[in-house]
Amino acid sequence: MTKIKEINHQIHLLFQQYGIKSLTMDDLASKLGCSKKTLYIYYENRADLVHKVISQNLDEHLSEVQAVFNLKKHPIEELFLHNKLDLEKLNSIHPSSLYDLKKYYPKTWAKFDQITKKKGYDFISNNLKRGVELGVYRKEIHVEILAKILTEKFEIIFNQAVFSSPSISFATIYQELMSHYIYGIVNESGKEYFEENKEKFMSNETN
Repeated sequence: MTKIKEINHQIHLLFQQYGIKSLTMDDLASKLGCSKKTLYIYYENRADLVHKVISQNLDEHLSEVQAVFNLKKHPIEELFLHNKLDLEKLNSIHPSSLYDLKKYYPKTWAKFDQITKKKGYDFISNNLKRGVELGVYRKEIHVEILAKILTEKFEIIFNQAVFSSPSISFATIYQELMSHYIYGIVNESGKEYFEENKEKFMSNETN
């Protein structure tokens, strides 16, 4: 790992712990054990730092997702493995980070949001097409619509205007959404496979 990649990685760990907005350049230098002057060797300003750190982390996450699809697992298992990576990523983010990114670094957020959704759409649409070819998804499914729906799943789950009741857990919402989605795309063969493995898939996703 190059020096800049290692610094980006360490800063991202700090963002996970403290959020983005709360950490000044002085804070980052102190926690990294270097001078602020050293940071400015690698970053033009704070906005450049945030952009480079987020971009590197996004590239790493997308590489992990691509590796899952390269395994060519059963299409249904593949969907859950993909979602598991997304969930792990979300669970590692400080609660304020996405808000900080949207409000204070809109250009970086726009890139993050665009790439995440575009790549997510591509991964899912390819999964749906392969599932049809392998005879586990219904032939008549509308790939474009269904890929977009699943790509937006976390926007739906985290939308407090939609799910505001504290009595409904994130895990419950997620399980219901995924069950509804899977049952809507599978044929009898896919349904049988899903029901045989549903408990394993769901427990792996939410634990």
